[in-house]
Amino acid sequence: MGYREIAAKQRGLLLHNQVTEEEYNEAVATGFIGIPPYEQDQVFMDYVHYTELAEYNQADEYYRSWLITFPTIPPEKRHPTPYVAGLAALSIRHFSTGGVGAPYLTITPPELMPYANKDIDYTYIVDENITPDDWVLIDDTPVEKVIPAMRKYYQYVDMDDFEPAVDIAFSAHHQGYSWDEIAWAIEPAAGVWYRDKTGKRPTNGKELLELFFEE
Repeated sequence: MGYREIAAKQRGLLLHNQVTEEEYNEAVATGFIGIPPYEQDQVFMDYVHYTELAEYNQADEYYRSWLITFPTIPPEKRHPTPYVAGLAALSIRHFSTGGVGAPYLTITPPELMPYANKDIDYTYIVDENITPDDWVLIDDTPVEKVIPAMRKYYQYVDMDDFEPAVDIAFSAHHQGYSWDEIAWAIEPAAGVWYRDKTGKRPTNGKELLELFFEE
């Protein structure tokens, strides 16, 4: 498969090890590989080449982030695959996550950690038992399922994050998840907020849901 076909399968991006020096020179000369039009994207040229097929939308950004967590390993050799988790897994689904200060999480098998990109501010969580049931493909990016992603997200909320915390819980219910599933997902935030009338803080996910309903 030529580099143009590879780029077409990778949202217009090429890992450096997916193109030879000769191919790179050819691609630059023909304008297929170029400089991203937006300055904030240019820093990622240290890890990927941008081609004329790149679209620079949110889906591309998440796929790029997944690619550059292990920039020396082509996607087809990532088995079991690393996948995006937590806040990023919710954002890619268009949940309104607000300004919660959660890290960018990548769940990865231990055998890939020697190749992990430590130059970027991502947090790697090692899992020895990754299976295809742990993630789904969204816009070509392997993404954690909603309920476990929510549970990781709620570990980082604080007093100022009440509104997005409620929005995500109710959005998940509107997408078909049960209140029992959601109660489990939001439980890490059980002690963050308190009831105005009593001053008591919820101690579990179901009590926190009751507080959400009151508001």
